[in-house]
Amino acid sequence: MAKFLIILFFLPVCCFGQSAETYIGLGNTEANIKNYKEAIADFSKAIQLQPNNARAYFYRGNAYNNLKDQPNALQDYTKAIQFDAKSTFAYFYRGNIYNDRGKFADAITDFTKAIELAPRADMYHYRANAKAGMGNHQGAVEDFTKAITLDPKDASLYEYRGVAKSNLKDNEGAIEDYNKAVALDPKNADLIYYRGNAKGNLGDYKGAIADYTAALALNPKNAEATFYRGNAYGNLKNYNAAIADYKRTIALNPKLPNLYKYLANALGNNNDKKGAVEYFAQAIKQDPNNAELYLYDGLVKYNLNDKEGALADFDKSITLKETAEAYQSRADLKLDARNFDDAKDDADQAIKLDPKNAYAYVSRARANLELKDTTAALADLNLGIKMNPSNDYSYVLLGNIAAGKHNYDSALGYYDKALSYSPGDSETLLKRAETRLKVNNRDGAFADYKRIAAIDKDDDNLRDRFVKSMIRAKFYSEGLPLFNTLITKNGKVANYYVGRGVAKQHTGDIPGAIVDYNAALKLDTASTLAYFNRGSAKFDQRDYAGALADIAKGIKINDGQEDAYFIRGQIRIAMKNYQGAVDDFNSVTFINLDNTVAYAWRGYARSFLGDKDRMNADFNYAVKIEPKNPEIYTLRGLARINTKDAGNACTDFKQAVSLGSKTAAAEAAKYCK
Repeated sequence: MAKFLIILFFLPVCCFGQSAETYIGLGNTEANIKNYKEAIADFSKAIQLQPNNARAYFYRGNAYNNLKDQPNALQDYTKAIQFDAKSTFAYFYRGNIYNDRGKFADAITDFTKAIELAPRADMYHYRANAKAGMGNHQGAVEDFTKAITLDPKDASLYEYRGVAKSNLKDNEGAIEDYNKAVALDPKNADLIYYRGNAKGNLGDYKGAIADYTAALALNPKNAEATFYRGNAYGNLKNYNAAIADYKRTIALNPKLPNLYKYLANALGNNNDKKGAVEYFAQAIKQDPNNAELYLYDGLVKYNLNDKEGALADFDKSITLKETAEAYQSRADLKLDARNFDDAKDDADQAIKLDPKNAYAYVSRARANLELKDTTAALADLNLGIKMNPSNDYSYVLLGNIAAGKHNYDSALGYYDKALSYSPGDSETLLKRAETRLKVNNRDGAFADYKRIAAIDKDDDNLRDRFVKSMIRAKFYSEGLPLFNTLITKNGKVANYYVGRGVAKQHTGDIPGAIVDYNAALKLDTASTLAYFNRGSAKFDQRDYAGALADIAKGIKINDGQEDAYFIRGQIRIAMKNYQGAVDDFNSVTFINLDNTVAYAWRGYARSFLGDKDRMNADFNYAVKIEPKNPEIYTLRGLARINTKDAGNACTDFKQAVSLGSKTAAAEAAKYCK
């Protein structure tokens, strides 16, 4: 955000003494042709003749400043201010020296005085720089705004205000400023590059790529723009384009931090396994004792799921040269292998080699969490955040810990923090959406689902969990247009048809739902989710045998999915097979202890069996974990109707209605006269 300050010399306006004034004039003449040493000699003679001449000190200070002699310049500006308290530019230039030396508070004081005397856009600009240097980015935004008021045609002011907004994580505001700057200075490659960064921070990778490409058209040697375009391509899973950009970056600046690491990741994630392995194999052949090449070759193999090959490479890298990154990479590999003790040992060694490696603390925290040492995990995460406050994954893990303790408000705070650093992270958005549902914030949850859909990350596992989460959240009428859009954009994702099918089924279009489930199975014959939900739709059509047959097919493909047992449990209740329903909900809670609603449904099934003690235990647990979930109160109300407890049933329906349940309102109208 720094701006080079050009020191200007002014011809004298009035005379205090003929001889002193003569030397000041001679000094300015020398200074204007950059003979600064001769100018200093002339200004010094003027000061000898008239020691209280503020202008002589000011001009000599300028000459010293242009010779980079800041100590003498500082002294002369101070003298100029001593003899003329209204010397606007003495304050301004002295403030600039303070700013350059990191004395931001002193700089702000001087800039403020200069502004009081004669406000100018550049004075607000420099004060903004000083505020930013102190971490006061909001103050910087305010000063740039004042500068823009005075000089609305200066593109750099919008540029630097955009940078300040980016530091406040206001990427939308930053983009607005970069747009204005580009409109004023359309050939400025840096402006377009900065805008690309802001778009990337928002998860708008296509927009970022467009800007990086435009910036590179203006400045083809911008290695950073090439590198970040590669990252954006990688986020869109266009690994061929990412690899090409990383190789271009190597030609421009092979020492750019993390360049080979990202290249390794892209090669590993690309479908060209042979090309990925051959690239680093050839590099290793040419330089067989380069520990870094083994490290990155290991990362390639790790991403290609060649865990054994990756481990061998990490071992070799460590043998050649022990580095924190190699130990940390091996720790992450061992975490995936559920070898938590060894993972912790490697993370320990990474921290020993580099105590400031924030990511190693995160790796050790993950190991400690699996080893049930939550206290140590929390300590590591807090240390990691202290070292790198912008590491979003640390906040995600803290959120996971809080959610695991059913402290949902704290969890949401951590997820919000993580998303402030990485607003386009679909995984974190999904966690926040599901946690918002725990506190009955359906509007917030749906907003997160919409953002995930807009990003549409090319990750089948994430898409699967996204659709399941939407289905469990019961966003039917709201979800239908969302799934229509997703299918229009990408009609090859089977689970998008399943999601739309569920939305259709629960908004009364059962034939349309079955058409979508069939379409999903045509795309993916092993789609268990399609079988489970088609079974549910067939049940709605009273095709009980067909319903159970579909669910059985899904379970045969994968008997470890909770959705099958959850749906079958509901079908069995409708078929009055209450013990069978209890057994299915037992299976759900065995697979996923955190499925709180399954406890409520099991309690409801038990109400038909007259098992009041276990029924109450199930509902008490569910209400304790999710006290703002209207479905739980509705089910308990129905269970209490079954057990002839109408008074408490109506209390439950009333609570569910207060939380927004239309189903509970209908039940209350039926039973609570």
